[in-house]
Amino acid sequence: MELSFLLLVIASLLSLITAALIVVVRDLVYASGLLALLGGLTAAIAAILGYSLVAAFIIIVYLGAAVMFIIITVSTLGGGGREERLIPEGLMVGLLTLLGLSFVFFRAPLELGDLPANVEAGRVAGELVVRYAPLLAVLFAALAATIVEAIAVARR
Repeated sequence: MELSFLLLVIASLLSLITAALIVVVRDLVYASGLLALLGGLTAAIAAILGYSLVAAFIIIVYLGAAVMFIIITVSTLGGGGREERLIPEGLMVGLLTLLGLSFVFFRAPLELGDLPANVEAGRVAGELVVRYAPLLAVLFAALAATIVEAIAVARR
């Protein structure tokens, strides 16, 4: 089994778990954080599939929107409910995150290819639509579903 396939399966399972937690959690701040995590996992899936441009778009737009949702929620509602300090669990999550990021940054190959100096915007748009049409359709459907989830979370 290839490493990229294994990472794709892990990211897919984590995104399903995160989506379920978004529906279950009763705190807007945590739900917003989970939406940001879901956006990151969606970007990771797109990057694993080889669509790095779409992954960058998801990170820039979707995670930015999720962070703004967190900020607006905290500023208008005054934060979450009762907080507990869970040091062992927090250390475990931090170490797993550090290991994952270390793997991505130090083991993943970075291929840029040849970058053209002058390209017309119409040509780039045409190439994007032709080459990434199926992924863009799935991406738009996933973002629409996530917006519906965000609205459901906001109405609680």
